Amino acid sequence: MIQPHSVIEWVDHTFTARFFYNTFKYVLIPSLLCIILYFFILLLFNRYREDKMDDKIEAIEQELNSFLTELLYSNYPIATIKEKVDSFKKRHEFQQKWCKQLLLNKLIHIKHNVKELDKNLFLIIYKQLDLHQYSAKLIQNKRWYYKSLGFYHYQSLDYKIKKSNIKPYLESPNRYLKSNALIALIALSDEKFDILHNYPNKIAKADELKILDLIYHKQSTTPETVKDWLQCTNSSVVVLAIKLMVRYREQLSLPTISYLLLHEDKEVRKETIIAIRDLVIFDAHSEIMHSYAKESDTRIRISMLKTLAIIGNERVKKFAIQHLETEKDIDVQFELVNCIHKIDPNYFQFIQKEKEEAALFQQMISHLNCPYLH
Repeated sequence: MIQPHSVIEWVDHTFTARFFYNTFKYVLIPSLLCIILYFFILLLFNRYREDKMDDKIEAIEQELNSFLTELLYSNYPIATIKEKVDSFKKRHEFQQKWCKQLLLNKLIHIKHNVKELDKNLFLIIYKQLDLHQYSAKLIQNKRWYYKSLGFYHYQSLDYKIKKSNIKPYLESPNRYLKSNALIALIALSDEKFDILHNYPNKIAKADELKILDLIYHKQSTTPETVKDWLQCTNSSVVVLAIKLMVRYREQLSLPTISYLLLHEDKEVRKETIIAIRDLVIFDAHSEIMHSYAKESDTRIRISMLKTLAIIGNERVKKFAIQHLETEKDIDVQFELVNCIHKIDPNYFQFIQKEKEEAALFQQMISHLNCPYLH
């Protein structure tokens, strides 16, 4: 049986300072140097491979430019285009995803920037190269970014036949995916834009701007259904319709204005006031004055007064004078003074008021007349 003191002697003999020194010198340091050398060689190899890949991509980019330029500008018959495309598809590089993405980006870039080319030709090349299948695979991907990229391909190349592949994503819980699906469907829609009339979700501000731009560039006249959108239960669609009518310089009828000024959504009321101002609808002053007393939002009341200052008359002036006598909010007072002054610049020169009140009105008018504040 081994005695305890013998074990201790063995441990003391084995784990001496020299043992640690030799282990560090002949094992740890060589191992560390080997690891550093391995990663250095790996870094050099990756750098070399990236440089080779960059050269390869640059060469293929030049080839793709020549290929697409020839197809798009040479006025070949469709049969010749298909023949050249089929020949190109046999290239090994084209089977790589990065090459397909590069070709798609170039095709889309040319379509967006060269307006005089036949739009159908882009779609023919897109389909003949089987790039529509690549886009479909992206839409089937689990990640929302790749799905959205597939939507963008359809949208950019006007691939309307596949709208049904996008529609289910209008109900997606991912707001980015839902937003991109909506924009793509509007871009691919016909002139009726029925999808907006029945769209149940709130439209984000960024999407609103995209939709306005899309519709404005798709046709030269107002969408036929835009007036129906004003009655939509989705308030964000109503706001979109109002902005479209302003952009196309379409007049809002007085019954419609009355309805919109009493709308439960304050964003609708605000955009209606701005629309009256931008379209200079003089006959709408009665509707604004009627809804002014019912308006609870101070900023909208101020906007109403700004609009009345532009379309106002003597009746509006009396209305503003009446409210100025009872109004306590200084910001609203300022707009009331502005409204009166715009309609009758001489009114405040002849009124009899207490000194403090008269001085306040004069300060407001001086502020309004200052050229550096306009």
